[in-house]
Amino acid sequence: MAKGFSAATLAPLTENELDDLAAFLESDAVPEECMDVSMLHGYLTALLIGPVLPEADEWLPQVWGEGGERPKFASPAEAAHIEDLIVRLFNQLSDELAAEPPAFTPLVYVDEERNLDIVQPWCYGLSLGIALREKDWEPLFGDETAEQLLAPVIDCADEMAREELEAEGEDLAQFEHEVAALLPEIIPQVRSWWLAREKPVRAPGRRR
Repeated sequence: MAKGFSAATLAPLTENELDDLAAFLESDAVPEECMDVSMLHGYLTALLIGPVLPEADEWLPQVWGEGGERPKFASPAEAAHIEDLIVRLFNQLSDELAAEPPAFTPLVYVDEERNLDIVQPWCYGLSLGIALREKDWEPLFGDETAEQLLAPVIDCADEMAREELEAEGEDLAQFEHEVAALLPEIIPQVRSWWLAREKPVRAPGRRR
């Protein structure tokens, strides 16, 4: 078991625990650039479906932002609890992606007025996960078919692409909703693309 994580790290998050994590990530205790829970979900997804699975020491600090600032935890116990929740979400995602058939569902917000999924934060999180090992992802973006799989996700995250879509008359809220509906198919296919490559560089998915 990894240093600092409890035995409960292997258990999936309950709804209340997910709410606790979401609330902490949006609290005054975290740096301004900290990921929200939907962005975190997208970020962890990228780590798990990509060519190389970084160690937690590399990817966890990025959750708080790129400036190296850490949250102002109330105590060491709170720090351990929040990091346990993040690693358990990571493990839960790993299990969902490895299931047959995959049980993956993106964690997104909902526009209750229009009943549309809001997926830009999730897509931006995925793009951050890709950027963490950008060079390792180059083979996929050099494959036209594979690149097209992720194209709507990347466009959803990118402000310039969104501006171009809007200029063409695209309803961005509807576009996001459609991207969210595609993710349960796109993400397992991207994972399968990497797994099918000869001698993929992957470590075991779950963290202890």
